[in-house]
Amino acid sequence: MKIVVVDDDKIIRLGLTKIIKRLFEQHEVISDFQNGLVALEYLRDNRVDLVITDIKMPIMPGNELIEKSVNELDNPPIFVVLSGYDEFNYVRDTMKSGAFNYLLKPIKQEELRKVIEEVEIKIKENRKQDKLLSKSIEVLKKDFFKHILFSNVETNYKTDKSLLENIQLNENYIYKMTIVQRDNNNDKIIISSFIKNILDLNNGVEYLSFYFEGNVYIVFYLENNKESLINNLTEDIVCKADSLIENDKNVFIIESTDKVWQLREQSRLFRKLKNNICSGGKVKKYILNLSEESNDSIYDDNEKTNVTAIKLAKQYIINNFNKNITLKEVADEVFLSQNYLSELFKKEMGEGFYDFLSRYRIKVAKDLLLTTNLRVYEIAENVGYNDSITFGRAFKKITGATPNSFRNNKVGE
Repeated sequence: MKIVVVDDDKIIRLGLTKIIKRLFEQHEVISDFQNGLVALEYLRDNRVDLVITDIKMPIMPGNELIEKSVNELDNPPIFVVLSGYDEFNYVRDTMKSGAFNYLLKPIKQEELRKVIEEVEIKIKENRKQDKLLSKSIEVLKKDFFKHILFSNVETNYKTDKSLLENIQLNENYIYKMTIVQRDNNNDKIIISSFIKNILDLNNGVEYLSFYFEGNVYIVFYLENNKESLINNLTEDIVCKADSLIENDKNVFIIESTDKVWQLREQSRLFRKLKNNICSGGKVKKYILNLSEESNDSIYDDNEKTNVTAIKLAKQYIINNFNKNITLKEVADEVFLSQNYLSELFKKEMGEGFYDFLSRYRIKVAKDLLLTTNLRVYEIAENVGYNDSITFGRAFKKITGATPNSFRNNKVGE
């Protein structure tokens, strides 16, 4: 136990320190101070278990030291006050402020022993209660996130907001969900190692993980007070996810959110995408934007999922139009079967997959024809066609002109 003695009488401070050392070899008087002000400054920066303090002192008396410590410190120590026979009113005030016990001057050795032994018992009880409380909070926290991620019961935002406070979370946290495919028990070691690597690289980050329907949902969270920490966390997750890919695990890195309720929508949308996954796809690392602005109205999950899938497919086409991409490749990328993606694309976009791909390629080709001196066959290669003949046919079908005539007419205008 770490003890501090506060008294404006140096002889009393030295005497108390000497007696405590003689009675309790296992305890340490780590410092002593002549008034409450310097003692309070010390307590702000150092963890102390017990403070034995006089009541009447210059600058800051003992009762003020106790009151400020209890109100301002995250983990205030236990206080025992020293008083004379004529100071009962002061003692009463300090007890109201939070003092644990008191000792009368002149201090008797046996009374000091008894009070410190009582403090020992109190500290043990406090630690036991803190441990139980911490364990209870962790259980509540786990249940809360499980409810958010997987329950079909609609969220009562007012009730859950109160629960957030009870489990020591507030609205100043940011959440980053990563979902990892898990096929067997051996995967637990691989996934645990991944989580440990992330925590080792990011101080202050906490996490919870859940196994559900063949995947492990990992929710990393931290206080949303430094943007650099959030960016570092994301970069580390993306980097360390390679270890999971090497072990044939698909990894889905979801966009971070500062609203805990959005985890519910992210989880729902992901599960809808997974329900349409085609087997045998290439193991990959996916970075998904599944966050939607929360709304009081009820969404159609299928409709929302379809829009998200098409959005991802469209973005993939735009990023890879100059390659020889196929419907199957894009379907694998967004976890849909070829047939389903083909039907869905036509429904949502108003045109077929290959029509959209061709139209986008020709759009880029038109810009290149007008802004560069590249030859037609070079432009064809730049926009994803293997030869200029196929490119020319596609170009004329969409624009009504050949590439050369389009260039010449536009340049001549």
